[in-house]
This record gives sequence, C-alpha cells and structure tokens, in this order.
Amino acid sequence: MIAGASEGTGACFARQLAAMGINIVLVSRRAPALEALGDQLAQHHGIEYRVVTADLREEGAAGQIIAATADLDVGLYVSNAGSDGAGNSFLDNPVERSLNLLSMNAATVVRAVHGFGERFKTRGRGGFVIMSSGAGLGGQPWLVMYSATKAFELNFAESLWAELSGQDIDIIGVAAPMMDTPTLRRETEGTGFDLSNAYDPDDVVHLGLAALGREPLVIVPDGPDEWKIPQIEADRKTRLLALAEWAKGYTVGARGEA
Repeated sequence: MIAGASEGTGACFARQLAAMGINIVLVSRRAPALEALGDQLAQHHGIEYRVVTADLREEGAAGQIIAATADLDVGLYVSNAGSDGAGNSFLDNPVERSLNLLSMNAATVVRAVHGFGERFKTRGRGGFVIMSSGAGLGGQPWLVMYSATKAFELNFAESLWAELSGQDIDIIGVAAPMMDTPTLRRETEGTGFDLSNAYDPDDVVHLGLAALGREPLVIVPDGPDEWKIPQIEADRKTRLLALAEWAKGYTVGARGEA
C-alpha cells in the first residue's frame, strides 16, 4: 500500500514494487491519476491493483484506508504523502494550513502504522517505509511545520525500529533530499530555481527499499552539511542501539520480570 501515490516519489514506489511482481494499493486524493498509473502497471507487469481515494489530512483517513483493504493481505505500507513548498511563512498563513500538515505527517502516520502493525503482528511479518525529509534533521525557516513534522517521522521510525526488533516487522525512515518531482517543478516554476542538483526520486526510492530490514534510517546526502551525513547516520544508530539496551533493563524492572 502506497499512501501518496499519484505522482512523483509515490509513483516511483509503485513502479519499482510492481516490477518485482508485487500487487499494489494506490492511495491519494486524485482517483483518475491513480487509475491511470494502476492500468499502466497492470499492463506492463501483470500485477493487480486497487485504488483508494482518501485525503490524508483528514482525521479519519487512516481508518478509511485500513478498512478499504480489510480483505487484502497487505505486507508493506509506504507513507509517502506530506510535502510542503518552501517559502511559507508560519505566521502569514492560516493556522489550518499548519494543522493539516500536522495531521497528515503525524496523526495519520501514527494511526496507519498502528492499524497495519496490528495486522502485521497477526500475519507474522510486514514492513513500513516512512518517507521523511532531510528538513527533519534540524529546524528550517520558511518550512517550519514541514521541518517539525518530518522530524517527528524520523524519530517515530527510528524508535519503532528498535522496539520491533526481533518481531519480523521492519520499519525504515528515509530522510529524503530535494528531488526532481512534479510537485517541486510546479512550486518553483518561473522562479529560476536551480534543479540541476535535485535527486532522481527513483534513486531515493531504491535506496529506501534496499535498506528496509537492515537500517532504521537512511539519510540521503543533501544540503550544506552533506559531507557530515554518513557520520550523522552512524551516530544516530549508535545512540538508538544504546538506548534500546537501556530500555530493556528499564522495562524488565518496571514489569517486575526476572
């Protein structure tokens, strides 16, 4: 299941998974775009697909997509929605705009991962890919809510990776770089913004899928401190593993286990 699949990175996930022979559920607000993509993939790869129309900003969106696949053996959930254009002032925009991002990148993610996670526990295996952003690695002006909610996604994925260790349920957070997507092209059209250094989303999707089951987090080098990224990634994992060990002792003590 791919949430936010109508174009760009979500469509790349759909193409790569379909090429592996995996049946897919495509989710977004734009049913015609999903149907066109699904038809194309069915013809090229012989897979089956289902379209679920949902607005991931709405409170009931996660429940809607979980219910819409109750008859399917879903084994992978990709959370890909949640982009926001740069240059948006926090105070100069209605607070509802910020709350929509908070709902989409936090509440919907939590509800969807919990709902599908329960199903994965029952089936004995499963996986999650949480598409976050390098903007979540620290504060970023003019992307206040985007940066904040993407930081939530990164910490959520890392923490759950450690908590699910040994349960055959994998999760990975992807701190994505600037990517050459239709959304970015629309937002920068006519501005002269340089896209020459933007990543191909297919490459980022490949990195995320390849690391699923092996790493808690993939940080794609990007931005002014990109040379530090491998060390940042290693340091975060080292800290996470150390905290996981500490938590084992804490939880055993709290439960009174021997």
